[in-house]
Amino acid sequence: MKIISKIEDKKIKSQNLLVETTFGEYLSFANDLIKNNEYQRLRVKSSKSIYSLLRTDLIVGCVIPSIVLALQDCPKIDSDEDLKSFFDKQRDKILILDGLQRTYTIIDAQNDIEQLDYDKKELFNNSKLRLEIYYNINRFGILYRMLTLNAGQTPMTARHQIEMLYRDYLGKTFDNIVLKSDIDGAAKAIDNEFVFKNVIDGVNSFVSNNESPMDRQDILDNISILENISQKGIIESDVFEDYLSTYSLLFSKVRELSNNYCINEDDKYLHELPDSVFGKSVADILSTSQSMTGFGAAVSKMIERKIISGFDDIKKSIDKISNPDDIEWLFEFLRNMEKIKSSSKKIGNSQRLYFKYIYRFLFNPECDSYCNLPESIKNAYDMYNNQA
Repeated sequence: MKIISKIEDKKIKSQNLLVETTFGEYLSFANDLIKNNEYQRLRVKSSKSIYSLLRTDLIVGCVIPSIVLALQDCPKIDSDEDLKSFFDKQRDKILILDGLQRTYTIIDAQNDIEQLDYDKKELFNNSKLRLEIYYNINRFGILYRMLTLNAGQTPMTARHQIEMLYRDYLGKTFDNIVLKSDIDGAAKAIDNEFVFKNVIDGVNSFVSNNESPMDRQDILDNISILENISQKGIIESDVFEDYLSTYSLLFSKVRELSNNYCINEDDKYLHELPDSVFGKSVADILSTSQSMTGFGAAVSKMIERKIISGFDDIKKSIDKISNPDDIEWLFEFLRNMEKIKSSSKKIGNSQRLYFKYIYRFLFNPECDSYCNLPESIKNAYDMYNNQA
């Protein structure tokens, strides 16, 4: 690999290298780039696609557009040797931003040469290939570039790409929270375990400024998200960590306010609760996707309206939430959730909206219910009911 030029991408505060390599050299690590990312977009399988024609062209030495890669946790590249060393030793931290299908096609072309016994192996392996490589780039810078580079094709959703970029958080402890995948077994909220996908939903709701899952996985969704990322100026920060550290504080604080109370059968009778409540404890309630998405959307909306400047303001507010005299607020919340369940056509979306209103009342300094959990729960339901 030979570095041809270096340009700064001022939008995402990253360095971009134009690198010249060969098909042969790229193929020496291409399979690893695909295998080390279980969330990567699937390949195009149709034999009649343009990629089938491209495979044939590659064998006779055609030139293809640059493949774009990103090096995670790589602050500096000064020479060809530095670049080669990173590819040799830290291949698991290299992501394909644009060119996954071309990579599959190059691999297929090599297989064709082997199977058909072409006398063109040397020509193929020595054919030039250009790479564009971003380094000194954070994960939301990567997300921003992935969305812009893939805007002209069937896109992988931003939610999927956030999940892909933060997959290494699985199983690790972050601010006393352990993130678990579905295959790890049920996450136990009481033990500070969150479902990874629920956190991803929350981050995506913050980025998209929308508490509800996006039904359409098309280019317009990604354009909307790009605009939100750009307008909020969040490319330079690690939004995933900002979101999770803030939500972790909220999770701990509200559990403390409830003294980790768990709903029992007597409570259901005395407080007119259904047999199947939304959550038996605060830990159960706040570990849901509905709560996390409502929180993400609420914070996003308040930043947009310049009510707060960011997650740091929310953290300061969490410290101010007072301890109510009792936990009647918990029973009222569960009764409200049951009313929403019985009256809504799209229960999940309605629950997310209610959570969003709760968090907006709770963390908006301009509201009378600021840092008052019982009042926020009451006012949020009134607003939900008025707009239903």
